[in-house]
Amino acid sequence: MWNFDGVACAAALELGNPVFLFHSNHLFYGFLGSLFWKPLFPWALPRALPALQLFTSLLSAAGLVGLYRILEKLLSDKGLALLTTLCVSVTAVVWVWSVEAQVYALGFLAVSWATYELLRPESPHKWYRVGALHAAAVLGHIVHVLWIVPALYWFRKEHLGRKKLRHYLVTLGVGMIVPYALVIGFVVDPGHLNDRWLHKWLMGSASLNPNSMFQWHSAGVMGPLLWAATALRVFWGSFWPYQTNVPPWCWFLTALSALVLLVLLGSSFKQKRDARWAFCMLWLAVYGLFFWTWEPTTECYRMTDLIPLAMLLALGATTWKERSVRWILLTLLFATLLPVNLRTRIYPMNDPQRNLIYQNTIDLANRTPSESIYLTIGGITWIYLLYFSGRTAWDLHSFMRDPDRLGREIARHYSTRPVFIQTYALETDLVKPWLTHYKLHPLGHSLPWLQLQ
Repeated sequence: MWNFDGVACAAALELGNPVFLFHSNHLFYGFLGSLFWKPLFPWALPRALPALQLFTSLLSAAGLVGLYRILEKLLSDKGLALLTTLCVSVTAVVWVWSVEAQVYALGFLAVSWATYELLRPESPHKWYRVGALHAAAVLGHIVHVLWIVPALYWFRKEHLGRKKLRHYLVTLGVGMIVPYALVIGFVVDPGHLNDRWLHKWLMGSASLNPNSMFQWHSAGVMGPLLWAATALRVFWGSFWPYQTNVPPWCWFLTALSALVLLVLLGSSFKQKRDARWAFCMLWLAVYGLFFWTWEPTTECYRMTDLIPLAMLLALGATTWKERSVRWILLTLLFATLLPVNLRTRIYPMNDPQRNLIYQNTIDLANRTPSESIYLTIGGITWIYLLYFSGRTAWDLHSFMRDPDRLGREIARHYSTRPVFIQTYALETDLVKPWLTHYKLHPLGHSLPWLQLQ
């Protein structure tokens, strides 16, 4: 599938500029991905994207090991713990974002092990470890600051003393602040000595717009409904197929899977007096409230929801006294999730012919000279051109502060290099002042591009 974030991160790794390896929202994914890739370059993995896909898979696998350790203690049954973990591994959101290069697996890994440490019996350095792992989760993705809410609930419920709380909070604070301070002090600011760059870097994804101004990615009053609808896509690819049709048997297995899931989650309510049940519900509620307001339909943000959901499934399973019933329910869940998500997600995503933007990019590169310049409106087309074709592609939005420079640059290159413009870019105000000086020749009906003549 090659999502935008993964390709952009791979491009950053191949450019090699240290500034591009650190993103304020997910500080360490690019940096650690680079450390992973370099020993494999060029003999095993000459390009960064497959390296990041492998790296992401390993991160997710390590996170699932942490989840297994949590469930092993909760279920007191290694076989059922492994089976429940396998169920989580083949949910749509975990499976897809474990094989596609994406930053969220790093946070999933750290918060999984932080939860394991939190639920373990008391030991001399326990709360230092919890604080350090929570900090690592935040360095994986800043949203995991929210995990402090269920963690503080656990402190209150277990009547833990102030000393232990201090160990946790101080370790968490130092583990977050020091890495950010080092990156800003030695990587971000020295290379770009101006306040505007630092301000934009700190805003992270909230500045991803043509004006580089702060913009909250809210869905308005529809946010809660969109978030709830996305919950279906967390489990089943049937509700968001990737360039594929869902056959009837997939819908049957989806319905059966949903029934088993509802039985297990519903059974967990019998355990509502258990502090672990309340811990899970509070975790889901806090993250849910936040994502009602920020990109409620973005699937990968829901990856860590599977940790408390898996715990609830396990708690639900323990309410059935017969061990055979527990095995039947969890086996049914795995046996339905696996084929549904393999057919609706993994299989079609593995076929590059189904990625229309990628095919158009390759087609464009084959039909135009290698020295061409491509004018885009940014987004995935722009990043695909840069990464998969190695050609010169300009994001017109980068000229917003000086639109006249765009016209001058095109005039300067026009006589020696072919210039092509994306049809979607024709309506932007950036092209109107100079576009009348050129004739536009379409490349063909199949490609949304025109050549300047």
